[in-house]
Formats: sequence, structure tokens, C-alpha cells
Amino acid sequence: MIGVVCRIGVRLIFPATTNQLRDVQPVHKTIPAPPKQLVNAYLSWCNASDHYQDCLPPHMVSQWGLPLIAELLFQTPYALTRVLNQGVTLDIHGELPRDQPLLCHAFVNSIADEAHRTRISVTVQTGTAQVPNLVEVTLHMVFINTRTSKTGSRDSGTEAHDWTVRGIWRASEHDGLLFSLITGDFNPIHWSTLAGKLSALHNKILQGFGTFARTFEQLDSKRVARIEVRFLRPVPLPSAPLYVEQSATPVDKTVQVRLRGADHTLHLVGNATLR
Repeated sequence: MIGVVCRIGVRLIFPATTNQLRDVQPVHKTIPAPPKQLVNAYLSWCNASDHYQDCLPPHMVSQWGLPLIAELLFQTPYALTRVLNQGVTLDIHGELPRDQPLLCHAFVNSIADEAHRTRISVTVQTGTAQVPNLVEVTLHMVFINTRTSKTGSRDSGTEAHDWTVRGIWRASEHDGLLFSLITGDFNPIHWSTLAGKLSALHNKILQGFGTFARTFEQLDSKRVARIEVRFLRPVPLPSAPLYVEQSATPVDKTVQVRLRGADHTLHLVGNATLR
């Protein structure tokens, strides 16, 4: 990820000259089993130390997936400083073992150019030599091409449901830095007070993957086969208590989920399919 940051800096000085998106090639990589100390630190941060004794949490793909996604995006002509993560889709086909090398396959799922922005979906499949696709995560991103564009509707997720609170968590002043240390996502807006104040949000914010991971662990995570969420508003650092809510009655084994602030601000909305 340090290399990625350096390459972003070079791209700012020497912008890409090609617009040939058809040449974006998939990225394949085999990584060693994550060290036990790293896994335990990640689980502790997610408040999930008791949830995964013999396997890795499926959302830990952020730890090894972000460099692969960057490799894909560097093949596009877009400025990586203008990319926003708008949502995550996670499909869980099996458990990721703790003690085996992991096979990773990353590819661009779709690209759609719009008037002032470009939407890109990127998928990372993680598995083993025996089962290549145990966990599949897709990031739904948008590149802002002009400063006058909007990032999309933010009033969704307020449909009428009987909501049940599944858990409560809050983000501390230093959670952005801690998540950076265990995943490599060192965007300064997540850990630098100065960078946060100079940003459009005027505050440090928690990484989207961090928001997703903590919310996921408040659900019945062992029963989740698929979860799809959209980020509506970032979580400020520090935050007030955040409420993970789930619709009371499943429909075709699917429940609605959302992350709500004490002031009823919605930070994340989506749905989960249960086994």
C-alpha cells in the first residue's frame, strides 16, 4: 500500500494518456497465510475475537484485496484521488482457512461512463488451491470527473420496516489509524486531524471497509451468505453510538440492514441473505 501511495503521487504529476479501458487485465496473486498476530489484531478491532477460531473473517479481504484493486485501477485513465467507495457486496461460499496460502483473483466487473462521473465495480475472489472462490467481494466505486457532480442519492434506506437493534458500536478518535495499521489503507483523511479538517467533510472519517466490518459483526455473521450495502454518510472520528438494525421479519431469507446514528442519520443501508 505504501507503493500504491507513491504511484498515486506519480500519476498526479504524470497523468495517464490512454483511455483504452478494454485493456484492463485481471490480477492474480498468491499470498501466504496472514500471521496469527495480524489476524488477532484485526479481530480485536472488529470486536470479533470470539467469532473465528479456525478461519478468517470474510471481510478481512480488505487487508490483501486493496493492493490488487489498486493494480486494476492503475490500468485505467482515471485519477485515483477522485475515487469514492459507494458500496460493498460480499458473497460467502465457504470459510477462509487461517493456515493456508490464499489465491486471489481480481478483475473489473463493469464500467459505466456518465456525464460527470464514471462508475466502476471491481471484484476480488479469494480461496485456496482446492477451492478458488470461497469469498467474493465487489466494490462499487465512482470516479468524480468534475467538481460539479453529485455522488448520488442519500435518502434511501428509510423504508417502513419493524427494525430490531442487533448491536451498538462507536468509533474512537484513533480507530482510523488502527484500521490503517492492520489493513494498509493509509489515506490521511482517516487518521490525520489536519487532513480531515482540510477535506470537504471537515473531519476525520472511518474507512468504509471498517464501517462495514464492524456492522457485519453485529449481525448473525455465521448465517450470512450474501450481504450488499451502500455507504450513505461516512462515520466521523470520534463518533456517537451507532446502532446496527435489522428488519424483524425476513422475506425469502433476506433481511434489511442499516447503520443508524443516535440522531437517526443513516450511514449504511443494505440487505443480507441468510443461510
